[in-house]
Amino acid sequence: MIEEIEYWATHYEVKNMAFYDDALLVSPSEHIVPLLREVKRRQIQCNFHTPNGLHVREINREVADLLYDCRFKTIRLGLETSNELTQIETGAKVDNRSFEEAVRNLKRAGYLEKEIGVYIMAGLPGQRVGEVEESIAYVKERGANPILVEYSPVPSTSLFEKARKTSEFDLENEPLFHNNSIFPCQWEGFTLEDYKRLKERLKQ
Repeated sequence: MIEEIEYWATHYEVKNMAFYDDALLVSPSEHIVPLLREVKRRQIQCNFHTPNGLHVREINREVADLLYDCRFKTIRLGLETSNELTQIETGAKVDNRSFEEAVRNLKRAGYLEKEIGVYIMAGLPGQRVGEVEESIAYVKERGANPILVEYSPVPSTSLFEKARKTSEFDLENEPLFHNNSIFPCQWEGFTLEDYKRLKERLKQ
């Protein structure tokens, strides 16, 4: 991989490369850490971007420093929610303590608040708008930048059955209703208008 990165950066002067990989930081000592050490050693002049949500549990001080030193300009963390019960229900991939530690390490490395984007999931089955508002406030209080993303039902996942039962759309028989642009799990506790209001508030 390092040869590939160096080839495009050197021979074609590619200045920006993106990793579209949710698992980019999994087992960091075996994968991303040795890769970034080589990027740094070879002084590859390129900006890197991680538009998919990174695993916050893997962002220790060394990883944070390497991300910053190797010019990772787009940092996105996959928090989804600060509600601990919802975190457990959605697979316990993240917890608030790990998130806070990751943010501290990134800021210590040199990242500014506006540069640490944090994905917050909106429109989960049965989710109330207040939970998302609390998550937004939580992320801001911890010194990061909240970014809303819409839940999209995916068959065979743990939440799909709950989504099927709560959605006003026929999720089971019509794949077009899985599109997050229609806010498929909207209900009186979290309407499409609520979502639009939150999006507008974040733009201000």
